[in-house]
Amino acid sequence: MALFNNRLGFTLIELVVVIALIGILSVGVVVMSVNFSKTNITVVTQKIRSDIEYARSLAMTKKGTTFGAFFDDTNDEYTVYESVVGTPILDPLTKQSFLEDFSRWSGVSITGGDYTVEFNRVGVPTTGGGGSVQITDGSTTKTIAVTAGTGKVGVY
Repeated sequence: MALFNNRLGFTLIELVVVIALIGILSVGVVVMSVNFSKTNITVVTQKIRSDIEYARSLAMTKKGTTFGAFFDDTNDEYTVYESVVGTPILDPLTKQSFLEDFSRWSGVSITGGDYTVEFNRVGVPTTGGGGSVQITDGSTTKTIAVTAGTGKVGVY
């Protein structure tokens, strides 16, 4: 009986705990190595596309007035507005003026100059159709374009 009490080695519980710790540490390493700037430009691109489409849908539902978006290259911000750039609409989420400042998206900025797009009551761009806004994170550039004649918004 004395032979069995002197065995050296690990118990099954000890092995499971060590394997679990190695798994947790490896997940941490993977998360730390993810390039979040790619995530930022993707989020900003989708947000801009959605906001332009929101302005277009407002123009089609609130007949008699134009809605649009103005992209300010100098200040890295854009405004969704009704009738004129100086009258931003209320953001449906924050209930504040619809002014998006790029400072919250680290490293992402507007390039290529200012851009304005406005839509009429049928969703056709009256200003800015066939134009686009470009954003960059320094290594990747995305273009959000508005098709003239239809108002379709695409990302390239």
